[in-house]
Amino acid sequence: MFSPQVELAITTMLEAHKLRRRKAGQAFEATHALSVAMIVGDFGFGEPAVVAAILHDTLEDTTLERGIIRDRFGARVLAIVEDVTEPRRTVPWRRRKESYIARLRQSPGDDARAVASADKIHNLSSMVVGFDTEGAKFADVFSAGLEDMVWYQRQVHEMLSEAWTHPILDEHGRQLDQFLTVTRDAR
Repeated sequence: MFSPQVELAITTMLEAHKLRRRKAGQAFEATHALSVAMIVGDFGFGEPAVVAAILHDTLEDTTLERGIIRDRFGARVLAIVEDVTEPRRTVPWRRRKESYIARLRQSPGDDARAVASADKIHNLSSMVVGFDTEGAKFADVFSAGLEDMVWYQRQVHEMLSEAWTHPILDEHGRQLDQFLTVTRDAR
């Protein structure tokens, strides 16, 4: 899906994330954001969800202000991004994750659920590759231990599955199963 809004979202995301790399591996934050957006689009969600997917990590990981998202993309996109945004890293890890789950649970639309699932699909698939290639030491770059990571990934999928069905959630479940398999030996 291409449109002036999608192009502006890519530009905004690149301005916000710059060339920052992800915690694990050599990928860039921008690569992750675009991957999440492609997953959302591949599963048939519309432009607001795709734009929000491109921007999904900007509020929690950059200095981009909410007003910029609202002014450039509207209140609907901002609401989706806010619903998939964790508190800042000054909040302890477990509380950030619990807050994320609670916020997402209250989200009124499927677009936020789709962005969350796509985010987890990409994160889980990246972690599977990391554990396959590096073994248990791959987990050393994360601020949470492996047991906590497993807890969080299960909780997000279970919460989304409580009241929602969609093929993207099915793929999310398949990626979660692969993650649980590769981390079972590491635990």
